[in-house]
Amino acid sequence: MVAKGPRYPNKYLVFSIVLILIGIVLLLWTGGYLRGLEALWPVLPLVLGLGFLYAVFLRNARQSYVFLGMFLALGGAVMLLMTTVMTRVDLIRIWPVFMTVTGVSLVAYGMKKRGVRRISLTIPGYAIVVLSLVFLPFSLDLIRDDFIEAVGTWWPSLFVVLGVVLLFVYFSRRQRD
Repeated sequence: MVAKGPRYPNKYLVFSIVLILIGIVLLLWTGGYLRGLEALWPVLPLVLGLGFLYAVFLRNARQSYVFLGMFLALGGAVMLLMTTVMTRVDLIRIWPVFMTVTGVSLVAYGMKKRGVRRISLTIPGYAIVVLSLVFLPFSLDLIRDDFIEAVGTWWPSLFVVLGVVLLFVYFSRRQRD
């Protein structure tokens, strides 16, 4: 039996280099050589969140990292947009896009799973995507009607959608048999 070495033998080297680079950048910033760096602080949670998502999707890390990664990545993206190019009013208009990203992430992660886990991730993911697509036209003023009035008029369409989903389930099960 061959003795196994550490899983990540160079982790201290990588971590030390990252700390040194962060320290150098912060020293340049506090010394006044890097101006405007304070607007870019959200890059840190964004990159950290993307790192967690990378670890989960490609390195099979813990499942709990999915939500932490989504939270950090989306939070960092929102804060980066707000500190650089977008105003609060612009962000209020596009908030359903962040819902869509969250839903698509849940669906993509759920597709990697099997059985009950798959269903428990993909169904909420699809629901979040559908809700975001319902909210987005109202948020962007593509639909000028009042949201409450539109919901009051169109709520029976939920029965149509549910019927179509059940038909899809019926025919997909029938093809397997």
